[in-house]
Amino acid sequence: MSASDKKTIATLGFAANEQAMLDVFFAGSNSLGFALKPLSEAQALLVDLKDDAAEADLAKWQQNGDKPWIGVVSEGQVPPAIPRGVCIERPLSIKLLQDGLLSLDRLRAQSQEEIADDLARARSGHSLEDEREAVFAEWQARKKRSDEAASVWQGEHQLRQDEGFRSQFSLQRNELNGLILEAQKELKQQQGEPKPAPKPKAEPEAEAVQAPSMSAEMILQCCGSLSDVNLDTATERRRVYFSLDGLLLPWVLRAVKLAHETGKVQQIVGVPGAFFYLPLDHSFLVGIDSDLLLQLTRTRFGFDEISLVERGPEQELPKGRKVAADEMLWQLALFTARGRIPDTLSAEEPHLLKEMPDFDRLLETPHARSIAQLWQSQKLSARNVATMLSVPQRFVFSFLVAADAVGLYCQ
Repeated sequence: MSASDKKTIATLGFAANEQAMLDVFFAGSNSLGFALKPLSEAQALLVDLKDDAAEADLAKWQQNGDKPWIGVVSEGQVPPAIPRGVCIERPLSIKLLQDGLLSLDRLRAQSQEEIADDLARARSGHSLEDEREAVFAEWQARKKRSDEAASVWQGEHQLRQDEGFRSQFSLQRNELNGLILEAQKELKQQQGEPKPAPKPKAEPEAEAVQAPSMSAEMILQCCGSLSDVNLDTATERRRVYFSLDGLLLPWVLRAVKLAHETGKVQQIVGVPGAFFYLPLDHSFLVGIDSDLLLQLTRTRFGFDEISLVERGPEQELPKGRKVAADEMLWQLALFTARGRIPDTLSAEEPHLLKEMPDFDRLLETPHARSIAQLWQSQKLSARNVATMLSVPQRFVFSFLVAADAVGLYCQ
């Protein structure tokens, strides 16, 4: 294949988790011969058409050579009126990407008559480049106000995301221990002081927390950075397995199981803040800051530092935010596993996913949709899934632990 025949493509505008998936896709054997290149070198473009600013970027890029493109749009979104392109709808999958690349191949193979016509128009003094510049100038004028509004929104959204996903390790271990001790003392005092019967009041509705888009930092917190290992070697296997002893996650799972068996509210005590499971609502009542909760998932509690206490219906619950059970368990499992497997699970044991995770609410790690689709189609081990999809093991292992915590696998 000559240099001019090489199929190259660039990506533009994707969030970090999708870009990570696309990097792996184009590096593997499913990309139909297309290779990722920088914008300045690529012959085609794959762009996330999430707003008017993205459409303007596409129009500007295409005027430098009338190159073909694939646009990723949301369901029901009207495709842009820009020639030589095709659109595929979310959610992204390997099949959709391949369909888009096949259409892109057809666009690349445009007839020589069209190219000759373009050259003839250029020689006759009717410059195609001048025409494109005029069209783009008109586009800029028409879209200026909407682009400005989109830029303002993106700036505010990025600021909120940066605030929400800032570095998670702001507390030292000795400070965390101090908070845990204070929580234990406060609990003992509360248990020794009888409280008056509470007045009945309406329970707040469980909030539907929207799953945030994942930054590179958040992907690291959920999936770690462990490289693939040879699972046939005992030394390397030890790198991906870890013990749940003393960690928060098994206590939370135990609280859920016990609450549904008894029908009583369960409190996880020994943590610095309110942490209750409400079986009737299938939700958690949480009074712990999100940053601290993440750090608590990495803390190994000592003997008698953490336990469960049953709360009767007459006992008043403290204020806090309500989080749906599956959202909390999914997030805690990801933060605990970080791309590894607890010794209660196995990379070789086959599983079958009984339903797709609700990624409108749950954190969507890289390749999560492809992993879920494959695991729902047939009974496979985590090792099989990583090999068949050619994705890093850590993304499959994180998904395994989170889906198991939520109970998405067939028993």
